[in-house]
Amino acid sequence: MTVDPIVAIESLGYTEREAAFLYLVAVHSGYFLRRQFDYFIDRNKGAIVMSFLEKARIAGHIEFVDYKQGWHVYHLFSRPIYRLIGDVESQNRRRKGDAQVRARLMTLDYVLENNGDHYLESEAERIRFFERDRRLATDLFAGGDGRLYPLLASFPFSLTDRTRPTQSPVRVAFIDEGLATIEKFLRFLSVAEPLLRALQDFELIYVGSSDFNFPAAKAAFWKRFSTTPPRSLGLFEQRVRSFTPRSATTVQARFTTFLLGYSYPKFQRSEVRGSTEGSHVTS
Repeated sequence: MTVDPIVAIESLGYTEREAAFLYLVAVHSGYFLRRQFDYFIDRNKGAIVMSFLEKARIAGHIEFVDYKQGWHVYHLFSRPIYRLIGDVESQNRRRKGDAQVRARLMTLDYVLENNGDHYLESEAERIRFFERDRRLATDLFAGGDGRLYPLLASFPFSLTDRTRPTQSPVRVAFIDEGLATIEKFLRFLSVAEPLLRALQDFELIYVGSSDFNFPAAKAAFWKRFSTTPPRSLGLFEQRVRSFTPRSATTVQARFTTFLLGYSYPKFQRSEVRGSTEGSHVTS
């Protein structure tokens, strides 16, 4: 019998909602902020979050990362937690550089704000979906070692209709952690394009805390997928869509930008810094 990982995490002394939040962090990011826990439980800052953080710290499940200027980031690194979710070797439990931490915090915000989708949470689940549900050639998404191409493992993949995995449109969220250019996005497109075309019906969502790269990213996307982009039926315009049979050659591509209205820790160490200026929105 398969054990519910959230129930398993509860057995470590957490409440149901604390366990559910830790599960979400373990699967999608490995790092979180206090406000993200508050958002998840729909409460304001106070005794609940402080009790949760202290409990997790004493248990040795999280570590505090001080980014100065009032920023405290929490890293879920405990091997037992990841063992309970069935991914003890998850990269999320490894310490990351500042840019990666920022990207993971943004990923968690994206998932929290778009929790109606069914996420392909693990590498194994994505491979099963591509192979079994969509019957795609392995070389579209994996290398000779059978592992997903790194750029396809780094960003959220989700289905808009989990009850119809063979027909549901697929959403892929590219996370821009504050990049100076769209060079990384272009590399992602070069790897992902064959897979996206094979999926046929998909939406690519460019996620940023600034709209600095939005115009260039949009132009690059449509240069690959269409000379005259159709009107978007994207994430914000239409949540529920009717599904029609797809032809073997038709590609239904959509591009959406998603501006996260939050502040994040700034880069501290000697990493390549991107632009987070321009129309940065905070809350």
